[in-house]
Amino acid sequence: MVPFAAGGNTDVIGRIAAEYLQKAFGQPFIVTNRTGANGAIAARLVARAEPDGYTLMIAAAPQMVISPALQKMDFDPVTDFTPVKNIATNPFVLVVSRSVPGQTLGEIIAYARANAGKLSYASAGAGSISHLSGAMFFKAINAEATHVPYQGNGPALNDVIGGRVSMMFANLSEALAQSTNPNIKIIAVTSKTRVAQLPDTPTIAESGIENFETTTWNGLVGPAGLPEDITKRVAAALADHLREPAVTKQFEMLGVEPDVGSTADFAVRIGRDLPLWAKAVGSAGLKQEN
Repeated sequence: MVPFAAGGNTDVIGRIAAEYLQKAFGQPFIVTNRTGANGAIAARLVARAEPDGYTLMIAAAPQMVISPALQKMDFDPVTDFTPVKNIATNPFVLVVSRSVPGQTLGEIIAYARANAGKLSYASAGAGSISHLSGAMFFKAINAEATHVPYQGNGPALNDVIGGRVSMMFANLSEALAQSTNPNIKIIAVTSKTRVAQLPDTPTIAESGIENFETTTWNGLVGPAGLPEDITKRVAAALADHLREPAVTKQFEMLGVEPDVGSTADFAVRIGRDLPLWAKAVGSAGLKQEN
């Protein structure tokens, strides 16, 4: 089950995984898009399904670890699911308008601190990862900036390119598409390590903000109580698949990175990300809706 519409990264990653699992197990893996409520409808269906291995979901970070901090959910991302395997991670890129002084992160931070309130950052909307990343960034550097929300990443990035907004944390794929645009500067990535597509672009952490990391991810989960042998078999098959050069190439084109970590690693990531994004929601001044 894919919790979002066809054509997006979550859907494409799900279909790549399903195609390989079908070959690996010799059984059909049918992809069903169950959209609505920012992924909560699909999550509810999977959480209540029989833990027999026949119902799985391509979970996404916004649905699993951000939405619970923004609104009360009728599922628990930790206790209602069995993590199987994270499949891909998607780092973000700090993209800055050419009108902003500075060519490095350090220079931009210095400018932001010396010019309180003069900078602005665009986002795909209140509570989006681009919004929360911006809020966390300016809190980390102890500087003020104005949040400018848009209805989607595309319009937000267009206004950074046009110089109407100072900067934004853009998806890697969107940043790559604009990497040669003279109207913006690609300053840093939000992942723990540098990304293959932008090898010369430093991480925010290595540029002076220790432990700064914001990434989204897509991973396979099943209902709570999924038998361990099923979990292990599916996770092992996906791990083999993600090591194939052809898959790496496919993922590079999507602007995501394959994750060859274990089932345990995925469980740790979910548990770690919940308080991280809850803190980000607080930094953004947002409150949980009832």
